[in-house]
Amino acid sequence: MSLFTIFKISSQGMQSQRERLEAASANLANANTTRTSSGKPYQRRDVVFSTQEVSDKWNENAAESGLLLDDQASVGVRSEIQLADENQFVMQYQPGHPDADANGYVKLPDVDPLEETVNMMSAARSFEANATVFNTAKELARISLNLGDG
Repeated sequence: MSLFTIFKISSQGMQSQRERLEAASANLANANTTRTSSGKPYQRRDVVFSTQEVSDKWNENAAESGLLLDDQASVGVRSEIQLADENQFVMQYQPGHPDADANGYVKLPDVDPLEETVNMMSAARSFEANATVFNTAKELARISLNLGDG
């Protein structure tokens, strides 16, 4: 694996964790939003991660020469934001609320503040880990370039 592949993978990881942090913060900010532009309660956002093959010349040459097995190719991460089901909400009794139904119940988004806080903390730690990998690879590249200076 080349250093450039490491840069690509760690960058994808940082981008995915940033999207996860954005989704968690949007969920927290809209935890009590009962009406959006569509007239329905806010829909919680979830981030789903999947693998994404990272191709570079080193991987292609190694695979052609038989140094890599099929399952050893470099893989990064891809993230996708999915909206919760529009029928997934919490009913809360608030008879004076302008969005209350005839029985006094309001549809609130199904957002758990504790879960979103844990997601934010986990995303921040994962982002830091990917940044550390990126900086370590950068330092290795710098040292490699200075080897000939002796």
